[in-house]
Amino acid sequence: MSPTKPDPRGPATHPAPAVSDLTRRRALRASLVGTVVEYYEFTIYGFLAVVFGPLFFPSASPAAATLSALTVYGAGYLARPLGGVVWGVLGDRFGRRPILMATLLVMGIASSLIGVLPTYASIGLAAPILLLVLRLFAGFSAGGEWAGALTYITEMAPPRKRGLYGSVPAMGVGIGFLSAALVVALVSGSGLDMSTWGWRIPFLACIPLTVVCVALRYRLEDSPEFTAIAESAEGVSRTPVRDTVRQHPLDVLRVIALTIGVLGPSTLGKLYIAIYLVQEKDFPPVQVYTLLGLALAATVWLFPVMGAKSDSIGRRPVAWLGLSASVILPVPLFLYVDSAGSLWAVLPVLLVYLLVEPFVSAAVFTSVAEFFPARTRFTGISIGLNLGTIVAAGFGPAIATSLVAATGWAGAPGVWGTACAVIGLGALAVTRETNSPQDQGSP
Repeated sequence: MSPTKPDPRGPATHPAPAVSDLTRRRALRASLVGTVVEYYEFTIYGFLAVVFGPLFFPSASPAAATLSALTVYGAGYLARPLGGVVWGVLGDRFGRRPILMATLLVMGIASSLIGVLPTYASIGLAAPILLLVLRLFAGFSAGGEWAGALTYITEMAPPRKRGLYGSVPAMGVGIGFLSAALVVALVSGSGLDMSTWGWRIPFLACIPLTVVCVALRYRLEDSPEFTAIAESAEGVSRTPVRDTVRQHPLDVLRVIALTIGVLGPSTLGKLYIAIYLVQEKDFPPVQVYTLLGLALAATVWLFPVMGAKSDSIGRRPVAWLGLSASVILPVPLFLYVDSAGSLWAVLPVLLVYLLVEPFVSAAVFTSVAEFFPARTRFTGISIGLNLGTIVAAGFGPAIATSLVAATGWAGAPGVWGTACAVIGLGALAVTRETNSPQDQGSP
């Protein structure tokens, strides 16, 4: 958003009704828990790719089987933009609440069905095809989840706490990652045969988790900003995609670039590092997933802290600090990991690396919600967020694996993370501060 462009959030055209503290607490709880479950379900595939890759993609090379499984993981992200557009349009036309329930339900069904899929040995080529189809459904669902949760919770936030509230979905993503890591570690260390049916348990756990979270979201009220628009004479936008592309094309591009800048480096530390430690360093999977889960648990608390800090000093200073660190740290991380003699020697360096993402996410993604007016906010966030996610998170692990295979250099994955962070810094340089006094006075 250019420095001279009026704030799309204010002054408010449609005064929003007051929101009670109880309603806000319920919204925070449902947004956090729902995003945790959604990203637990979406992430367990990535952690288990090393285990079940050979079961669905038989190959003489374990690395080739893992790469095939990660490619299907990335294919799930290809469905995210379509899902984002569909859910975004529905959310801007019919409300945030029903979409938040629907995305969670679709993801839960798709992830649970992966847990009962026959393998290649049982049904041949149909096995990887069915796996791909279910990942596409999961990606379609995820395309609306984070964008919807971010839209909803920032619209429910008090004007001077949008950064704090906006950090909740990002924290939920982090908790989803750490939950997936710890569950996979628990199942891997339980003595079950992971290569036959043990890998299915984390997927089957999605069934009760989905039921609980749909029940939580069922109790939500729609956001006051959407309610005010729906009840106004102007009404909701009937063409949210067209309105977004025509009125906010540069904002959509900024969202794409900022998303790449955040998720490129963070996916290396939250997901790919586990694959690297198991496949390239030959560390025991249960120890790797436990280490990663503990590291994520030790850093995830920083999301709301930095969200609140962005409310007090501005989004841009917090994001600048985080993105600058993301440029510097990825290559040293992987060079150090490659030279580490023990797994636990990796922990302090990984902790430092994972501390960076909360600085970026808490500020950047709240700003993303502030780029767009309420009439097209869900759609605008969905388009930009999901296109950036494809590049950074969808195919990031496969690109990192390919770079290591092609170069033989341990620092190669870090080059990818640094390149993504540079793109994010470039976008931040042409993005104005959205947390100005005028913005804080808007509903």
